[in-house]
Amino acid sequence: MKMPENKRNIPSVLTCLDGTEVTDWEIWMTKRRPELLELFQKEEYGRLPDVSDMELHIRVADSRQSEEILQGRAVRKTVEVLAVRKGIHFSFCFVVFIPTGAIKPVPAFVTVCNRGIKDSDPARHFLSPFYPVETIISRGYACAAFRTQEVSPDYEEGFTTGFSRLFPEYVTDRPDDAWGAITAWSWAASRIMDYFETEPLIDERRVALVGHSRGGKTALWGAAQDERFAMAVSSCAGNSGDALSRGAKGEKIKDILTRFPYWFCKNYQKYIDKEETLPFDQHMLLGLIAPRLIYTSSKTFDKWADPEGQFESLVQADPVYRLFGVEGLETSKKPLPEQPLYQGRIGHHYKTGNHDMDEYDWNCYLNYADIHL
Repeated sequence: MKMPENKRNIPSVLTCLDGTEVTDWEIWMTKRRPELLELFQKEEYGRLPDVSDMELHIRVADSRQSEEILQGRAVRKTVEVLAVRKGIHFSFCFVVFIPTGAIKPVPAFVTVCNRGIKDSDPARHFLSPFYPVETIISRGYACAAFRTQEVSPDYEEGFTTGFSRLFPEYVTDRPDDAWGAITAWSWAASRIMDYFETEPLIDERRVALVGHSRGGKTALWGAAQDERFAMAVSSCAGNSGDALSRGAKGEKIKDILTRFPYWFCKNYQKYIDKEETLPFDQHMLLGLIAPRLIYTSSKTFDKWADPEGQFESLVQADPVYRLFGVEGLETSKKPLPEQPLYQGRIGHHYKTGNHDMDEYDWNCYLNYADIHL
């Protein structure tokens, strides 16, 4: 297999830690993929604690359809996830919108909302382009969103609240590979998938996990771990998301860990100013999702996210898709703004604008899903 030009001196996605070359999808699935998943758990995002003694209860707390809800075009369900461990309770809610009149189960998008209520308002008093439910429903898809703050706070508080409160023993004795907030958020996304598997109106085989910025990192990591997600969508995920760490032209590991150390495990701090010593890079995160669908987007004025590094990561992940006999990225040439790449199982667009996710982005995601999902 011809490998793409290695412009940033990154480690090969198809070379195992012991030097074994991956020449087919079976070697990838049995050897390379498991060791890469372990590397990302141990060295970057952190691993979940043992949850074998956790009880999970998922229930529909409210279900209604009326003219006040998207003019009667959708059923709105509020779902509660309750986790109990050793007498400690933690819960969060998410809201699902499902098109009315669906003849068969519909595909769905799950949005990781790292913003406030205005960008995920279940009453739809605030019509946000960040989460355009009306557009998604009109295109025949169901959708759900959860707010990251309800699962794990987006500030450094010592992992004592939200999901982490279930594990008080980790507060004083926290391993260097223990979970960060991104891993907690991805755990929550998988609980929505648990619900979808019981919801007869949703086709759980056709679900996309979507996020912007830190939410985009979560969408990629969540889909890498949970193979039930058919598609991962990341908007402006940047450093420690879809952009290569080596040769970064914007944010670097030192920058992100100075501001947001709690997103990651402690081990990640070893690579501050030492990106070249990473045993992996972010193209391998994308490779973990193969042969499932990936769609990423970047913005012309979002230099901090390193759009060149974001696209190069896609190029370097493409060989994994080829192992499965499918087309990954349709071209290794970075597209001009407003010229989306829809053909391969890795889609992408580059849009004129700033660090954001808007209705143009969503229409591209939906267009891509129409073709592939």
